[in-house]
Amino acid sequence: MIDLDITELFEEIVKELPEGLEILYPNGKGGTKVVKSPRLNYIFGSSQYIKDILDEYSKSSAQSERKFPLVALFTPISEDRGDADYFSKAKVSLIIACSSCKEWSNEMRRTTSFKNILRPIYKRLLEVLYEDSRFDCDYDEKVKHSYSENYSYGRYGAYTDSGEAVSEPIDAINIRSMEIKINNLNCRRK
Repeated sequence: MIDLDITELFEEIVKELPEGLEILYPNGKGGTKVVKSPRLNYIFGSSQYIKDILDEYSKSSAQSERKFPLVALFTPISEDRGDADYFSKAKVSLIIACSSCKEWSNEMRRTTSFKNILRPIYKRLLEVLYEDSRFDCDYDEKVKHSYSENYSYGRYGAYTDSGEAVSEPIDAINIRSMEIKINNLNCRRK
């Protein structure tokens, strides 16, 4: 039996996201620049671990530039491996985040962070999950989950479960209870 690890599956998914993805970054002159196939950072772990890794990245200018946009998968993940039709079923939680500024208004965040960066990454994530034969999606091409755009992280800070603040402002989409079904290796869609 081959062990499938959800953290590795999502790492592979995140590596596929840049293909066909375009986001708009601020150009520093009041406008935007198109970035095709942007490099995305992937981290998995507890909220504390993700914060600690981001803090480490902040200590090095080379790594600091590469920490966002970020797709992070929260662990632990409880899997149901009792259904013979699937290798595993689970509900996962993720965050899609980008760097922000405390001074921005919600209207500025909506355009600069959410419309230009985060929503295109989110949309591409759902497309890649649906296209990946290792996952079984419903007939209507939907992956069930709850979705929340968090505008307060950028202005008031993001915090771990223990109350520690992330070292810089971010804007983020929180994805909770995403229902994934991993196909048995011998039952892949074509």
